[in-house]
Amino acid sequence: MRRTLCSLALFVLLTGCTPILFGSGGTSSGSTAGFPCPPIGSPVASASPEPIVRAGRVHVGRVSYPIAPAPYGAPSEGAYLAFGNLVGSQTAFVERATASNLVWNSVIELGRLSSADGAWGAQRAAEVVSQCSLSVTWLGIDYHPQVRRDEQFAVDGHDGWIRITDLSFTVPGIHTTSEVQTTVIVQVGDESYAYLSYLPSSAPELQPLVDATRDGLRVD
Repeated sequence: MRRTLCSLALFVLLTGCTPILFGSGGTSSGSTAGFPCPPIGSPVASASPEPIVRAGRVHVGRVSYPIAPAPYGAPSEGAYLAFGNLVGSQTAFVERATASNLVWNSVIELGRLSSADGAWGAQRAAEVVSQCSLSVTWLGIDYHPQVRRDEQFAVDGHDGWIRITDLSFTVPGIHTTSEVQTTVIVQVGDESYAYLSYLPSSAPELQPLVDATRDGLRVD
C-alpha cells in the first residue's frame, strides 16, 4: 500500500518530527510497544542512492531480487522502509479513490537496514520492521493486522525470517478492504536486509509477480 498526493500532508507532518512510538498507528500493538520508529523523511530513510538494476535484477547492497515487470514501474529509491539506509522499491497502481486524489498501490521494497537493527536478530527485526512500517505509513488508518506466518526463512543459504500479516481496513473512497504485508529479513555477515511487499486483495493478478520477487531473493 502507498497513499500518494493526499499523503503529501502526512509527509510534511512527519518530516523532522520526533520518532513515532512503535504500535501507535492503527490498531497495531504488542510487546514491542513504545519502540521509537524512524519517521518519514528521517536521515536513515532518505539518504539512499539509486538502486542498481543489472541483468534483470534490482540490487541493494549484497541482496537482489528479480525486477517485477509491468504494471510495476521502474525501481526507485523513494519509498519508506523502517530503518532502511539503502532502499529500492517498485510500485503498481491498483485504484484511485472515488472522491479524492488518494491513490492505492501495490509496493515491493528491498532495503539494507541500519546497524542498530542487526543486533536484534532476524525474528525481532521482522517484527519491528513490519510493525514500524505500518505505524508510520498507515498513520490515521484504522487497520487490523493478523499475523498468518512467522517463522525461519532461509534465503540463498543465509539465515532469515519471514512474517506475513493480513490487513483489513476501511478507507473512504477505496474499494480495497484487505491486503497482505510480507516482510523477509536476510542476515548477510554483519548486515541485515529487509524485503517488504504490500499486495491488495483487489489485485490478485499481481500475486504471481510479487511471489516471484520474494522467491527470487538472492545474496550476491
